[in-house]
Amino acid sequence: MNPVTRPLLALAATLSVQTLGSMVLTIPSVIAPAVAPSLGLGAERVGVFVGIAYFAAMLSGLASGGWVARVGAVAVSQAAMAACAFGAFVAIAGGSMPLALAAVLVGTGYGMINPSSTSLLGQHAPLSNRGLFFSLKQTGVPLGVALSGLAMPWGLHAFGWQVSTVVAGAACVLLALLLWPAVARLEPRHAQRRTGQDATATPRPGLKAVIRNRSLLRLSMMSFAFAFTQLCFVTFLVSYLKLSLGRSLALAAGILAGAQVISTAARIAWGIVADRWVDPAVLLGGIGLAMGASCVGLSLLPESAGDTAIVLAAIACAATVMGWNGVYFAELARLSNPGEFAAMAGASQFFTFSGSMAGPVVFAEIIRHGGSYSGAYAALALLPAAAGVMMLRQRGRATAPAQ
Repeated sequence: MNPVTRPLLALAATLSVQTLGSMVLTIPSVIAPAVAPSLGLGAERVGVFVGIAYFAAMLSGLASGGWVARVGAVAVSQAAMAACAFGAFVAIAGGSMPLALAAVLVGTGYGMINPSSTSLLGQHAPLSNRGLFFSLKQTGVPLGVALSGLAMPWGLHAFGWQVSTVVAGAACVLLALLLWPAVARLEPRHAQRRTGQDATATPRPGLKAVIRNRSLLRLSMMSFAFAFTQLCFVTFLVSYLKLSLGRSLALAAGILAGAQVISTAARIAWGIVADRWVDPAVLLGGIGLAMGASCVGLSLLPESAGDTAIVLAAIACAATVMGWNGVYFAELARLSNPGEFAAMAGASQFFTFSGSMAGPVVFAEIIRHGGSYSGAYAALALLPAAAGVMMLRQRGRATAPAQ
């Protein structure tokens, strides 16, 4: 552990990386309805891109614990930004193969973000406000989605999707360079190692430890269900609003971006609640139930629904479906031993990203085989609700007095 903590610097670094990583990963979901037909692809095939990306993220996340131990969390964050940038540059070639390679590169970079940021915040965030700090860092996800939703439709019309995608990649390269001076302040041990003054650390196992720990395994299974739901919401909301409810691409993307403001506030609020008033496991259980109800509300929107009703439904989903992550990572850090933050985050993230990978693929297959977007969202509601019940029941058993 570092003798001097720098919570604000750690938060700024991790939030920036999370925001740009989420922005690049969301670009295909935002532009798919307009760009996919010109590439000879259906808009729903964006689910395959997202699925490939998250499969790569699962694997890179497992390896990231060792990488963090060897070169440091800041260096891994820099590598994450470089991978996301290269993925964006490759994607502009278009076609199935370049897009698949781009998905692998972006996913590889995205999988490194949570283990490295969990390590940094685990060392630097105040224990009394850990939930808040992790939730603030996780606001990078809705901020990245909002940035993509606002910038990409404008860039699409002003410059074309290739130029806009290159600009997003260039921003990742710039951030990777700006992070370099932070190594000495956040990880002095690794700064010494770069000058040959420190020995190589040995990473600790992660995946087996999660499987053998019932509390961590339950939390990881919950994250699978929640991430499954979250990625379906983010990936297909624009297509749902445009293709099923008849809204313009600009309006649909704007609703997605606007809902992220509520999501950002919700993440911060859930973090404060978890720190001060409600046990995190109980809070996550309640969020799961609310998540299921929100998905049902979204699915019940008729084509004649007014814009206000659509916005309210999207806000309800954003506050729940995208509001849980900070509380989850804070609870994960609480259940992990110091020095194991990155390894445990990468291992638990394997379950999380399994849901992120499976969700868009399953959702896309429902649409391809004749299902409707509304029906798919209604069926989706069952998964987070079941996970929420699991968390509440298990917490109830843990606190029940002995008979």
